Amino acid sequence: MSDWNKGVVAEFRANEGLVGGPFEGAPMILIHHIAAESGTVRVNPLRYFPQDDGSMLVIASKRGSARQPRLVPQSPR
Repeated sequence: MSDWNKGVVAEFRANEGLVGGPFEGAPMILIHHIAAESGTVRVNPLRYFPQDDGSMLVIASKRGSARQPRLVPQSPR
């Protein structure tokens, strides 16, 4: 996990799910997943948007990078 993500995760856990900075006031979740290549368990903070039907639209990005986040599976569609 990057130092930046470590800080966001620590702040999330210390403040009952609330974080500041660029995410202040934004609903966030921590996604626990298994890395595809190493099999390592990882945690990533992600922004989400609550939907009217109770579901969540989850946003994963690499902060402006042209590369897709590796935790998001590629779709052949």
